[in-house]
Formats: sequence, structure tokens, C-alpha cells
Amino acid sequence: MAPFEDAFDGFYDGLEGDDRSAEKTIQAGINTAAVVGTSVGCAAAAGAGSLAGYAGMASAVSSMGLGGATTAIAGAMGTNVAGAAATAVVTSAVGGPVVMGTILVSGAAATAYGLYQAGNWVGKQLKCW
Repeated sequence: MAPFEDAFDGFYDGLEGDDRSAEKTIQAGINTAAVVGTSVGCAAAAGAGSLAGYAGMASAVSSMGLGGATTAIAGAMGTNVAGAAATAVVTSAVGGPVVMGTILVSGAAATAYGLYQAGNWVGKQLKCW
């Protein structure tokens, strides 16, 4: 994920009258899917066995810098855990590793789209001046 890059790309494209939001959205989704897939694969290769999905999600969440978010969500659920344990609690609560992976991929894509569009809108407004 590169939120500032998405916003600035949107801004510059707005100044030029371009819109590459679909490309940025797909790119963010593919990149996140690669992170999630690699993380789960590495966990399986390391011998996590049947817990490879959960271990992979913990690794992916950490790689994406979302550990604090999952700790906060787990805390809101009434638990007192942090780190990988928080990710496991949240992953289990949402329906398992497949659902959590889908949430991460779609969330990254939606974030990229929103930031790009916000930057694009600002660029278009400044172009009018």
C-alpha cells in the first residue's frame, strides 16, 4: 500500500485531466493479494500446518502495518491481546483466513481508489483556477 503515492498520482492526473482510478485500484488489490498469498505460503513452508492461514494473516497484517488496527479491533471485542494473537482473534471473528484475506485485499483496493479520487478531485479544482 502506498497511500501518499495514490493521492499524489490522483492529484497530478487531475491537473492533467486524466483518471487512472481503475488501474490504481486493481494494482493495490493485486499487490495486497500477493502479500497475503506469500505470507500464507511462507507460514505453510515453515511448518505451521493447519494454522498456516492464521499465521499467514498475522504476517500479512504486520507487513501491511495494520497490527495496531487489529489490536484495537480485538480490544473493542473485549479481549486483552496484542500482535499476532489479536490478528488471530479478529481473523477468527470475521470467519477465518479466507474471509480476512478478502477483507484485506478489498480494503486496500478501496483505500487506493478513495485516496486517488480525493487527490484527483483536488487536482481538478486547482486546474480550474
